[in-house]
Amino acid sequence: MMPTSLIGLLFAACRGYLNQPSHGVSMMKTQAAVLTMAVLLVTLLLSVFAPQPALALYCGGNLVQVGDSIESLYASCGPPSLKLPPGETGGEVWFYNEGGSQFVTKITIFAGKIIAIEEGDYGSGSPAPPSQ
Repeated sequence: MMPTSLIGLLFAACRGYLNQPSHGVSMMKTQAAVLTMAVLLVTLLLSVFAPQPALALYCGGNLVQVGDSIESLYASCGPPSLKLPPGETGGEVWFYNEGGSQFVTKITIFAGKIIAIEEGDYGSGSPAPPSQ
């Protein structure tokens, strides 16, 4: 049976490697080395393909990042395209839609400070007018 996934291919290669003559290396050391390589490869693949939150945003040449004040955000980026009122946790959520060629940015604010910056899907059309 042919392996259908990268991990299946990795384990098939490990099985083939383990069935080779040891050339003076104990089977336990060989198995430990192969297992270590497999764990490192899986960890690398997961870290590459896992979604990563944005830690900063450029607005008009200014860098806005987690920990900045709401005043700094407003001064750098202006009013948001959409502003959601505080929810159960008390934090507000601001969205910046810079049009169809840019990602929508979601900024979560708690106690007057930015606590998260996330990128969403592409925006829509031209940049959305600020909400009031």
